[in-house]
Amino acid sequence: MKALLTSTLAVVFLTLSMGAAAQQNWPEAIAMPTGFEGEGIELGKGHEFFVGANSFSSLFGAYPVSELAGAIYKGNLRTGVGDFLVSPTGKSASGLSYDPRTDYLYAATGFGDFTDQGVTVYDASSGDVITEIKFGDYIAINDCLVTRTGVYCTDSFNPDLYKVVLEKGGRLPSTPVVEVIPMPGFLMDPTGFNANGLVGDFDGRQLVIVNITTGVLFLVDTASGEASPIEIEGAEQLFPDGDGLYLKERTLYIMQNFSDKIAVVQLSEDLSGGEFIKNIPGEGEFNPLKIATTIIGFGNSLYAINTNFLDWFVFGELPAEVQPYVVRLRK
Repeated sequence: MKALLTSTLAVVFLTLSMGAAAQQNWPEAIAMPTGFEGEGIELGKGHEFFVGANSFSSLFGAYPVSELAGAIYKGNLRTGVGDFLVSPTGKSASGLSYDPRTDYLYAATGFGDFTDQGVTVYDASSGDVITEIKFGDYIAINDCLVTRTGVYCTDSFNPDLYKVVLEKGGRLPSTPVVEVIPMPGFLMDPTGFNANGLVGDFDGRQLVIVNITTGVLFLVDTASGEASPIEIEGAEQLFPDGDGLYLKERTLYIMQNFSDKIAVVQLSEDLSGGEFIKNIPGEGEFNPLKIATTIIGFGNSLYAINTNFLDWFVFGELPAEVQPYVVRLRK
């Protein structure tokens, strides 16, 4: 038995080391189309990734709606090759979440003029629209997350959680059902956006949501909607500019967009507390982040999509001239 266990472990470690070695040759940066204002990023099948196009230039500046707003780019992390899966729609796309059970890609249709907010569901292979589910006006649907029984979405204007109900196997009902779940205890800051990125286990019973303005992490019970601040120990306890989140087992990665860093927090098993571990990149290390919004993880790497705000507002480039990138960082 001991010999068998030793042999099994050797195979596992060899496989992991071979995978890491192979990934070393993958691109460090993957260019998006010029003028693509990427916001959400998500994994698909195999090495596939998706990036959705927002219209930050119209939201935060005196520019017209981006010509690429609503487009979804599909690429390959290993080769760096990709192309448009979805053509521009003129309506900003924010967070993305993929359901491997149905091969559906859910895109939070948010921001823009804050009307017709909701979720658009795409076939992740063909790019065809499966359905458009509208939540309402004057809300800000920001991020979304597929779970076993529903797709949860954050609203950055209100302490509400939206749930698109799913049937067995991830199927959508013939008539979409949307539940609005108030989140008592989710403290709002009236000066800015609030609920942003969200993550959780596939059962969807509890979600971790970050308030982008205050930097507080909240644990939300999806049955009751009750939200409780997560007590974080260590050198950093609040994560202002907290945007997209990535959860690997109980390690939480927090993309802090205007801070140009990713905070790493080790959460407790019940998600009620945690400890700050480090920032990525570390102090003195090369930093490829240029106001990145969202992150995903694959193998030994994290991938972030840069918005290049500084190119627009500091260096004076027009959004249509900016070359955005998906950048790779080591965990």
